[in-house]
Amino acid sequence: MIQLGCFDSGVQDSDCQAYLKTVEQLTRLAIKDVNAGPDRLQFMRYTPEANAMTVAEVQQGLKTAGFFTAGEVDGICGYRTQSALRLFQEYVRTYEKQVSVIPDGKFGPESQAHLRRWLTGKLKSEWTPVMEAWQAGSMGDGEYAQWISWLAKVKQRYLAQPSPAIAKVSAAPNTFGSYKVADWDFSQKLGAHLIGIRREEASNMSDDVFVLLLKGLVFKFQGSTEPGDTKDPRGYPFLMLGQHDYHFGWHQRSYLALKPQTKVLVARWKDRQWNDAALANSLEGNDTINIHWGGRGLLGQLNTWSEGCQVITGSVYMNPRQQLIDCRSFMAIRSDDPITNPNKTRGAYNVLVDLVTALSSEQSATVKYTLLAEGDLDLDAELKASIADARSKVLAVGN
Repeated sequence: MIQLGCFDSGVQDSDCQAYLKTVEQLTRLAIKDVNAGPDRLQFMRYTPEANAMTVAEVQQGLKTAGFFTAGEVDGICGYRTQSALRLFQEYVRTYEKQVSVIPDGKFGPESQAHLRRWLTGKLKSEWTPVMEAWQAGSMGDGEYAQWISWLAKVKQRYLAQPSPAIAKVSAAPNTFGSYKVADWDFSQKLGAHLIGIRREEASNMSDDVFVLLLKGLVFKFQGSTEPGDTKDPRGYPFLMLGQHDYHFGWHQRSYLALKPQTKVLVARWKDRQWNDAALANSLEGNDTINIHWGGRGLLGQLNTWSEGCQVITGSVYMNPRQQLIDCRSFMAIRSDDPITNPNKTRGAYNVLVDLVTALSSEQSATVKYTLLAEGDLDLDAELKASIADARSKVLAVGN
């Protein structure tokens, strides 16, 4: 079975060490410093059984099928390869209704049979032509183009009439990895945009919707932009509205997440309900406001574990077909579940990570994260209705 850390017989030790160095440069953390668990890579030389595919053959097959566009065929099952494996398994599970497939990134006989079937039939994901058209410069006339257009409208409105929070960021002497509104970038050259929409009502629950825009595709996830809990006497850390740079990395040295490229701007406030009065305080640069997994859906109150981070749960997500995909049958709830139970994964959260790492056009897996206010949706009634519809569907089964 091929899994994270496996490498082909022709791969040299120097190749493995070079790969580790690349991971360290990308994540800013050495593998030796990552906590023990399923996300810590450990190299294992792979000897395929009769008729089994090699790591390189699997990588090439995934690339041909459209699930490994950002990866390199090097014979090492690293993080991008694991992400491509999980994306393929998830696609087979959801689009082809092969419900016995668990998207765990472990390539055994069942996954091999499906990949060989795809290669024999010259199948490609229905995402492939969309991504190829995007790569050629077209956004099409669908939902992706509508979201990009909406982002541009929001930028223009804030340039003309900045809200107090936006004005505070634009006036900050050092914005770190957060951007003044004039520098918000929604251009085609960027492979991944993540949008968070902060609700006016603070519920302390995972009842927000995140929108991932990736190469012409649109996915939606359940989560929260609220700060959750804090022991800091200055109050709860609210990530400031606006655009921020994130990169592929680790959450608390334990599992894959998105981390600030440098620091992001945060305002402290002693109430969980945001109030512009918080802007009287100085903004701080903070490099711990990650975008990470949140386990269960609405059952998990944020005040038990989250401090300022943007949280994506594992329960459900919506694919580009606007289909609600339920991941609860194999979704982990507690942080140690993926360690103690090999049949448990981080569910929908893995889909977000895998899309960015396996399909993003940038080798650095950079994500532009734009956090906006619920009222900004008033600029597009159709998108506002789509988010309301997505939220109602997600919340119906998100526990």
